[in-house]
Amino acid sequence: MIHPATELRFIDDAIGYGVFTTAFIPAGTIIWALDAFDRILSPDEVRALPDLLRAQLEKYAYVDAAGDFILCWDFGRYMNHSCRPTSRSVGEAFEIAIRDIQPGEQLTCEYGTLNMTGDFACACGAPGCRGSVSAADLETLWPEWDREAAQAFQRALSVPQPLLPYAKLSPADRALADALREGREVPLPSSRAYQAPERARPESGDGLWALGR
Repeated sequence: MIHPATELRFIDDAIGYGVFTTAFIPAGTIIWALDAFDRILSPDEVRALPDLLRAQLEKYAYVDAAGDFILCWDFGRYMNHSCRPTSRSVGEAFEIAIRDIQPGEQLTCEYGTLNMTGDFACACGAPGCRGSVSAADLETLWPEWDREAAQAFQRALSVPQPLLPYAKLSPADRALADALREGREVPLPSSRAYQAPERARPESGDGLWALGR
């Protein structure tokens, strides 16, 4: 579920659509949460889909640590990549704003955490843009990503969280949600913990390629 203070906007023919804020969102706010309406499909279920449906799933879904495909039911699936995103993944259920986000800004995330099966050329235009993005980026960039996630979670303890009641939580994510409700710090799992093993990743042509949630 995407944060309620957002809207879908067309950007251009090359990028397509993106998610933009309609109000100020403070650092530490959960801007996306996995919820009960989001569709979870196993790799076998994906392979059994007709080609047209499978192509749409590959375009808009992401892949979790177990190798399952997650398709967001709302326009959160249009969130674009940036090498300097507005949020970081915390656990498997949350994207948390790592800085204050002004009205009219585009919400972005890090596709390098989404267990992609292939690289894609990046032209996000952010300072330090990597030029290409792949699942292998996690292996070298995780310390920075984890540091930003930890800082965001600390801020999350003191700001309103409208999405928290709707989150679909694993036991590990439930512990994070309880800490948020109680305003207490807890150790965060590393982003490396959500990297799908090679055996669980979708085969080339069966997975996430470039175009977001």
